[in-house]
Order: sequence, then structure tokens, then C-alpha cells
Amino acid sequence: MAINNIQMPINIKLNQNEAMSSAYGKYYLEVATAEVLSTEGLVNHITHHNCAVGTEAIAAVIKKLGECIPELVAQGQPVKIDGLGIFYPTAENKKNGLLKSQLLDSKVNPLDALSGVHLRFRPQSDDLNDLTSKSFLKMQVQPVINLVCRAKAVDLTPEVTDKTKKKWLSQKCTLSEFRSAGGFPSVSGSSSGSGTGGGNASGPSAEG
Repeated sequence: MAINNIQMPINIKLNQNEAMSSAYGKYYLEVATAEVLSTEGLVNHITHHNCAVGTEAIAAVIKKLGECIPELVAQGQPVKIDGLGIFYPTAENKKNGLLKSQLLDSKVNPLDALSGVHLRFRPQSDDLNDLTSKSFLKMQVQPVINLVCRAKAVDLTPEVTDKTKKKWLSQKCTLSEFRSAGGFPSVSGSSSGSGTGGGNASGPSAEG
């Protein structure tokens, strides 16, 4: 994997969920993710990396990967893509499992204990292309920090008391601005947005 100066936006969010007593009023870090990149967007990205083949060929290969990987994994066949990682299946069991007496009982179908199967992904973790945890952060990412606070909700349709019609006003500032102001600047400087610029809440930082 080519190592570049990749900048990943990191939001520091204030937990405002009073039901989470141990986390309420504390700040947590999360990745500010953008909208999901479509297959067409990925194809265009690949073509700008001096790819030797055209967009149609790239799109055809990606489409086949989307068909063949689930098919192979469904047969219990893990699939490794060099530089990325391994796709593999796991079985999800029902809570209580099976007893020996049930396995010995011809009337019991062991598959009844299976509540689901899942397609999993394990990032590559060799020395040259480590995509895992702290190693990925050290090798690939230069975090860019912003602080985000959901200040209040505004009803976009005042004549309707439908909570789903409300949109959050989110305050956003840099770490230096936050420190110089002794906290978030005034709400009047907030920018209107739904959520936090596309970021997904993670762990105890999720808001109610």
C-alpha cells in the first residue's frame, strides 16, 4: 500500500444523552465519515491512480468481486484480497446452544440452534500493509480535529409537530477556537446541519 499524507477528519463530540450517566457531559472522538462512495465513484478514483485499464474493465471486475466473494464465502471459502484483507463466514448461535442430549436426539435438528450466518472481514495485518487498529493510524492517517456539539433542534415545518421534521443545528469549531473560548463559541455561530457532517456516532458518544 502506498503511504501518503492522508488526512482523516476526527470530530470530538459532547455526549448530551442524560440516560448515559457515566458518559454524559464527556467528550468522545469519532471519525467524521462522508457519504458512502458508489461503485462508479470508486471506479473513477481507481482510474486516477494511473490504472492501465479503462473504466469499463474496472467496473466489470468490481461487479464480479461483488458477485463472487459472497458466493465463495457462502460455501465456507474465505477469500483474501492482497493489500486489503480476508472475507470469511461466521455462524451465529442462539443464546443457549445445544446440549449433548439434544445432539443424541434424532428428533432434534442441530440447525435450529443457528440464528444466522455472517460475512465478516479481517483487515490485512502484515508488516507492509497493516490496516488494523493503531498501526493503521500511525502509518496512514494524520487526524484533523474538529469539535462538534448538537446545539438544538429547529422545526422545519412549524405547523406540524412531527419530530422527524426537525433538523439539528450543530456547532463546529477547531480545537484552538474551543480552548480560547473556554468551550464552544456562542450558538449564534452554529452551522445548520443534520447530524455532524455525515459522521456516525461511535461507542458511548452516541447522542439521544
